[in-house]
Amino acid sequence: MGWSLLPKPGTKTGPCKGECEHIDCAKTRSMAKSMCSICGEEIGYERGFYASDDEPDVLDHAVCVQEKESHEKH
Repeated sequence: MGWSLLPKPGTKTGPCKGECEHIDCAKTRSMAKSMCSICGEEIGYERGFYASDDEPDVLDHAVCVQEKESHEKH
């Protein structure tokens, strides 16, 4: 499983800077506002995250997942 990141609004591949009606922009904004199920903070933009295999709408910061897995191995 590989991690992804969301480009910031106004960048070449990011959502529009202002309000718009684009479906892709709305989805990106929604994902960025999702809360990491491990630390409880927003996923945000330009920060690595994983989507759950079982629940694709559940997102976790990559660093949180990696730290959690590291602790579980010890």
